[in-house]
Amino acid sequence: MGFFRQISRVWVVIDNNLYMWNYETNDDLAFFDSSDSAILKVALVDIKPGVFEDDIRYGLVVGTISDICLYPVFDSEENGQSNITIDSKRCFKIALDGATVNDIAYTSCGRVFYTADDQLFEFVYEKQHGWFGSTSHKCRGVNQTASILGTIISLPFFGSSKEQLDQISMDRSRNLMYLLGRNGTVSVWDLGADGAGCQKFVSVPMSKIAHEALILTQFGHDESSFHNITSIKALEAHQSAALNLVATTAKGVRLYFSVSTGPQNTVGQINNNGKVNERFQNRPQTSVRPQCLRVAHVRFAPGVTPTSIYGDGPNGVSVVYNDESICAMATANRNTIFTFSNFFYPATQCFVESSTECDITGHVWEIETISHSKIKSRAPPKHLVDRVHPHPFYRSQLETNHRLLVCSNEGVFEFAQINAVEALREALFDGGVEGNATLQLWQKIGPTEILILAFRILVSDTPIDERIRGKAEQLLYSIKENPEIIDNGRLTDQSTWSPNDSSMAEWRHRMKTPLLSSTPRNDARNGQTLYSSPFSPALDISVASGHHANMKLSTTRRHDALFFYFSRLVAPVWNDTICEIFNEKHLRITFEPESILMLKEEVQKIGRLMDDYRLVPNMEFGYTANVADRLNSEASTLERQSLIGLRKLVDATVETLSLWLIAYEHNLAAISSGMNPQLLPNFCSRKLAHLVSDGSNLNAELIRAMIKYFLGDEAGTKTLSENLRQMCPNLYSEDDACVTFAMEQLEAARKQGAGSARRRLVQTAVDMFKQSIGKVVLVSTCQQLAESVEAYEAIVELCLLRAAKDDPKQLALLAYKHGRNGSDAEMLSAEKKRSDCYRVITDELERLDEEATSEVPCDAAVNRDLMINAVLNSEDQLAHAAVFRWLLTKNKTNVILQSKSPYIEFFLVQEINAGRGQKYFDLLWRFYEKSGNYDKAARLLSKLAENDNWKMGLTQRCAYLSHAILCAQSCKDSTVTANIDELRDRLDVANVQMRIKDALSNSRNEELVAKLDGPILSLQELLLQFVVPFKMHKIKLALLHCAGMYVEEHIFETWENIIQDEFTTAHNEDALCDQLANTIGELFQVYRDTKYFPKEFIIRRILEIGSGGVTGEGQTQRLVLPPSFYPLLCRKIELTNCDFLKIASEEFRSGGDAWWTHNSRGQEYITKVVLKLTRTVIRELESAPTTMSRRSTARECLTHILPFIRRSCDVSAALNLQSLGNELTALQNRLSELSN
Repeated sequence: MGFFRQISRVWVVIDNNLYMWNYETNDDLAFFDSSDSAILKVALVDIKPGVFEDDIRYGLVVGTISDICLYPVFDSEENGQSNITIDSKRCFKIALDGATVNDIAYTSCGRVFYTADDQLFEFVYEKQHGWFGSTSHKCRGVNQTASILGTIISLPFFGSSKEQLDQISMDRSRNLMYLLGRNGTVSVWDLGADGAGCQKFVSVPMSKIAHEALILTQFGHDESSFHNITSIKALEAHQSAALNLVATTAKGVRLYFSVSTGPQNTVGQINNNGKVNERFQNRPQTSVRPQCLRVAHVRFAPGVTPTSIYGDGPNGVSVVYNDESICAMATANRNTIFTFSNFFYPATQCFVESSTECDITGHVWEIETISHSKIKSRAPPKHLVDRVHPHPFYRSQLETNHRLLVCSNEGVFEFAQINAVEALREALFDGGVEGNATLQLWQKIGPTEILILAFRILVSDTPIDERIRGKAEQLLYSIKENPEIIDNGRLTDQSTWSPNDSSMAEWRHRMKTPLLSSTPRNDARNGQTLYSSPFSPALDISVASGHHANMKLSTTRRHDALFFYFSRLVAPVWNDTICEIFNEKHLRITFEPESILMLKEEVQKIGRLMDDYRLVPNMEFGYTANVADRLNSEASTLERQSLIGLRKLVDATVETLSLWLIAYEHNLAAISSGMNPQLLPNFCSRKLAHLVSDGSNLNAELIRAMIKYFLGDEAGTKTLSENLRQMCPNLYSEDDACVTFAMEQLEAARKQGAGSARRRLVQTAVDMFKQSIGKVVLVSTCQQLAESVEAYEAIVELCLLRAAKDDPKQLALLAYKHGRNGSDAEMLSAEKKRSDCYRVITDELERLDEEATSEVPCDAAVNRDLMINAVLNSEDQLAHAAVFRWLLTKNKTNVILQSKSPYIEFFLVQEINAGRGQKYFDLLWRFYEKSGNYDKAARLLSKLAENDNWKMGLTQRCAYLSHAILCAQSCKDSTVTANIDELRDRLDVANVQMRIKDALSNSRNEELVAKLDGPILSLQELLLQFVVPFKMHKIKLALLHCAGMYVEEHIFETWENIIQDEFTTAHNEDALCDQLANTIGELFQVYRDTKYFPKEFIIRRILEIGSGGVTGEGQTQRLVLPPSFYPLLCRKIELTNCDFLKIASEEFRSGGDAWWTHNSRGQEYITKVVLKLTRTVIRELESAPTTMSRRSTARECLTHILPFIRRSCDVSAALNLQSLGNELTALQNRLSELSN
């Protein structure tokens, strides 16, 4: 006989027939008679996925005298009743070949193991796919003990004799398997971190186990007490982190084994570094692989030790049940079940158990315990092991109906365990608050736990608790204490416990005196280690000064009880995620909805409890000069704040759970499909604790997704809105409902055609959005306004209203105008919120601008301009600045200049001060110019031109100076117009610098050119660094003129160099004529009426050099100017031919140069020039009418040519010169005629 706990069945085998019935209802008898041989062993196992249909979760393994078989089991439900069906047609069968099955075990992934005689086999079964889609089921038995030589740790105790393997115990959480031999040998098998392996790790014989136990108990007991192991039971990861296996001997001694070599902290929650112990975290499978097998702890049964006060303890133990809290033993010759439990001793300084003897009849086959958990925790991922669960006493709030089931040949016996709240209930019924039973329980578990039990009675709605509610309420006020601020040294646990205290009824039978453990228990209650709620706020305080500096808050037990009560309720789900992703775009809840609903109802009861019984104290007013009273008052205030925080946490938890239940009821998968896929991992990575405490954004996203899912369904939206408003008033307020209704109106407007009806719906929606602007999600709402109904001006209204709502103190505007002092968190937050609002506007402007520039004609440009004008017509200065920045990125500066925004100047000045760039300077002076502020424009342009910024080119500086002069001329301010000459002088210098730069640009002086293409230099710098070294004579003349510096010697020298350069650089006579005439003509246009154009000096030097005389450098000039050049020169410098003859005559007559007086070549050249010009004069006179001016011109010309005639007619003159003289004489006669 035995139990199938998975399906709530008890089974019994009679020959080759198997009978099962429901032990909960004592009905639903099932009969299995498909076995041909006598059945020796049965087990209900988990089935591998993919072998049978998905709804088949279990399989029945039947071991007979000839074979071992596996049958699929159907577990169906009809009318609330569970029905079990075994399919005998689909059977996996393996022949045993004469071996006898001793035990069967299975893993969580569906692997099945069995022992036959002294061998361990694995029942390998699988589904194979054949050709053409056919399938077949194959199975085989794999002998795992055949690889015994591969044992990792070999021991010298193994001999050649074989040992029958009687028991298998499976640790499904860690993938470990333990085998018990008939001689007491215990072996460990490692199935691997993934559960797919099978390797024997170590075997420890009975002799070594007994010796280790004897050493552990300090040789105080007979070694025979540790022999004859009758049962082993693996301890799962959630039961213990340090202990892995418990073995029970025939005398009832329990030996606890560990497969780890290092010490483990098995009690304390917090280590010395303040970090949570790894016992309370999910550890990876790789970290729990076996390292050894050692005896770590020993517990004796009554009557075993010599000093025991019990005469008869369990002897001849045959059947044992063991877990982390309960041990039940059945002996072979007595109709008694010995039970031991530490349920009522969760936090004592030494290990304590209560003992109870339960009477039964018949031979015991199996013992099991069952309980019902209101909230089921989620299993960890396969690569992790479960964390250790709290002590069963602390889980009793969520686990009910804890029973012990005993299966014997006389039937099934059920023993119900009395939990803590039932014990208090009976105590209050028996003697009330001051009865002996209540006081005993008070002493047993302490006042804090008593208060928690009282809370459970007060929140209960069962009729029996109604009768004792008043007594339970008296317990709340029976503890007269107040919070205190005390020295750290006093913050230690003062509770004590004595093993001589009276016992109390844990089971339905009277317990004997509590028993002590035979091995020491780790003491986690010494020093300052406290058992506190992980949800309790940090209540440390710092007293001002003096000897009170090392003091902390000591809260009341009522305070601690409330926090403990809440934390134990939410513990199964608090640190787990509430949902997961499937199909890459959907969410689903990871916990059973019934569990979440139950948890929500239980947490709601805490809130009602705190409200109904005023467990949050009122604020105390008053002042006292006494230090102690002042500290006590401060302690009361701190505790009150802590309880207020707990009350808020309760509400937040209830609302968060309600929200997810609503989402589940309305198809969470469909709702999540409409979410942004990037948000889904955020939901799945957030634990429930985070969703409750700081997950408002994610909860809001879920609400928005639900509303979006129901848009268009007015009835569904209304129902959803009502549910959210009732169940989640803080997550979904009246404003949220208003926004939901507005979204519905917007959806109706989208479906409505263009017209007045649509405009009314949109305006209604916008008005409602304005009423609840704080709850509006701007991005999605504005997107719908733009894409669905094209209400672009409404977008601007909502964004500006939300910006003002988010920054009521105008902190962002203050930071914009006056700057920010340090890192002001509030100011930074205000700036970010406003920036987010304005970004919605600019993003929509960006979209419209892209559409406006596309090839498809649309109204995007009109809508864009509407939005821009709506912002620029508002009074939100920061919004203006945001739009200005966007316009500048799009090079739409004209839009800014043409707008009538009063904030343009301030914006540009702010951007300039922030170092944004030159374009803001340009935009500012253009703004000044366009707005008529010519004085500001002129000043700014002047400053820009004189800026030392090397990035600004010289051309730009010249342009700035030119604009500055124009603005100054247009200005009516006398102080500005007085500076026009100064601006012109600066422009002249800049032009000179520009000419120098252009002159050097073709050379290899990049550094000098870069220096010139920068700030405007002084004239002295230009002269000394550039003009003189590079012989820029024309530019030198301009520089001297610009400086107003006139020294005749310097001017003549400069002109000499200019003329010499032209002769030097010309390649032929024609080029020389063109270059020289153009150069002299250009310079004449610049300096015509100034002293910087010495006309006579220029003509004399051209005559001398052009005649082929000696150059200034001492070299013979090869190129000679033809006489025809000089009429051209006269025209270039606006000089009459007669005036030129005068200058030539004076030069020849004065004899200033020996070239003209003593050199025949020079005389001949100048005579030819005079002859050419005289002919030109005669032609001009002949074509002119006879007037007095013509006669005077002829007479004047006669005067000027006479010196040349006299010299050419001299007998000493050369023949060529004489010939020229004859021609001049003829021209003289013609002039004489014209002069009469």
